Amino acid sequence: MTEVENQAPNPELRRAELLQKARSISTLPGVYLMKDESGGILYVGKAKNLRNRVSSYFQAARHERLRTELLVTAIYAFDLILTETENEALILECTLIKKHKPRFNVRLKDDKGYPYLKMDVAQAFPRLEWTRRVKRDGARYFGPFPSAWSARQTLQLLNHTFRLRDCSDNTFRHRSRPCILYQIDQCSGPCVRLTDEAGYRKSIDQAMSILEGKADELLGSLRGQMNEAAIAEEFERAAHFRDQIQALEGITSIQGVVEAGSDRDRDVIGIARSELVFHAVILQIRGGRLISVRHFDVQNADPILSDSEILGGVLTQYYVALDSKPDLSQAGGEGLSRPSEVLIPVPPENSEFEMLESSLGLRIRTSESPLDEQILGVARQNAKYSVEQNAKHSGGHGLAALEEVQEKLELSKLPHRIECFDNSNIHGEDAVASRVVFVDGAPDKNLYRRYKIKTVEGANDFATMREVLGRRFAALGREGDELPDLVVVDGGKGQLSQAVAILEELQIQGVAVVGLAKARTESDFRSTELKSSLERIFIPGRKNPVNLLPHMPAYKLLTHVRDEAHRFAISYHRQVRDKRVLGKKKDSS
Repeated sequence: MTEVENQAPNPELRRAELLQKARSISTLPGVYLMKDESGGILYVGKAKNLRNRVSSYFQAARHERLRTELLVTAIYAFDLILTETENEALILECTLIKKHKPRFNVRLKDDKGYPYLKMDVAQAFPRLEWTRRVKRDGARYFGPFPSAWSARQTLQLLNHTFRLRDCSDNTFRHRSRPCILYQIDQCSGPCVRLTDEAGYRKSIDQAMSILEGKADELLGSLRGQMNEAAIAEEFERAAHFRDQIQALEGITSIQGVVEAGSDRDRDVIGIARSELVFHAVILQIRGGRLISVRHFDVQNADPILSDSEILGGVLTQYYVALDSKPDLSQAGGEGLSRPSEVLIPVPPENSEFEMLESSLGLRIRTSESPLDEQILGVARQNAKYSVEQNAKHSGGHGLAALEEVQEKLELSKLPHRIECFDNSNIHGEDAVASRVVFVDGAPDKNLYRRYKIKTVEGANDFATMREVLGRRFAALGREGDELPDLVVVDGGKGQLSQAVAILEELQIQGVAVVGLAKARTESDFRSTELKSSLERIFIPGRKNPVNLLPHMPAYKLLTHVRDEAHRFAISYHRQVRDKRVLGKKKDSS
């Protein structure tokens, strides 16, 4: 890895020096990593010719795209990693984006909220389980299913059809006689070895073949066995096969036939967007049958980027990861195979698609028939529905609110990531604090954190804030968190000055800090009228607060962030207090 640094304080001079250094680097293909002043990675890109590509960033003329111009103004250094081919650079780029999560890269985030069916194939007598969590535990995962109902219905039908156990592992290990399900012929009784491992494994393999979209072959075999049993006048056995056939047809109807009579394997991409939200759906079609729907949120999808540009990043990250790590693809339920073609909703605008086709052996194409349009419409409707549901439940505020916050608070960059901290205690007892995180104007509850105060005695909000901020930023590398663009502290000038001092002490740069003081009631002894002030926002270096009106998007966003931190802190304080009180009662009894 080659690193090129620049220390020039003047932005124009820094840009000129970086351009001069970029013109002297290699012309080989490879990957470049743009870094900020603290060494954090801002952007990862690939190039067929590193010299030409990197030099293009630092030309004297301003870039037409604001996103690119903002990136360039933040760059203090860049690293180079040379590769032998452009395809190697493509794979390396995806790996580094996934590892470092740069804020200027479009990133694919798998939606883990959809139901799957899990089979732990390492067990002698495995069972099929319903789950929403996909882990790297060696098990096979099938899905995601479009709804919990369809997943549970498929689970029930497969268990009954192939007489699989559905008891827990603990119950299975300790049972001494078969349960009622065996008595009514809905389980083969593996718990007491009424079926051997080989016979049970055959049933498991048949169930998994159904989940992999291979139902037609099994249905044909069962129909043949049913006819043979009927000819031999073994009517009870023939009825058993008939019931299995009917159950399997019910399962395949849940999966849904989308291309009757076709045996092609392909993925169909649907996209939808709304301001900062970009959602992608991948319909997995195997043997002409829809067997899985994958949902992805696309992070850092700048509104100025076209659908084709964002889609190029989606396909690159998805299929490179799928091709290079087959164990992960199985964990997501795609261990069946890569498709022979990918149907996309918009025509390509760059060479990203051609590179994918050549390096991964995929055929990427747009609609060529009414059936293509119909299937693309299904994918698009799924993506659109997800965007609408996210908007309803995420509490997001959108790009307009972020831009207004940047303008009113005089921030140097758009606050994509906002963090807010709040304390909660009663006379200093059971002191705790919270951190909430809003990404692109919406709360990201996976990033919320709770802190139990360790070093402060009594009610001291200033010392508490010092401990919390110190712990948050001191653990930056260990937690794997990104630096926020904006930190909001609950309070006025005192709390703000404390937060600024802590960040300076920790040498945290590039993070804006503001204090948000609650509205207060004002009275005048000469008047009987009570007046209420507005929420007051304090920024460093400014004496008077910034006043925002309640109808303004920035006001709604910032107060939402503060109120959410307050709610989260109080809920944790109650948990800690209740646990202490219950512990005392238990000891006294």
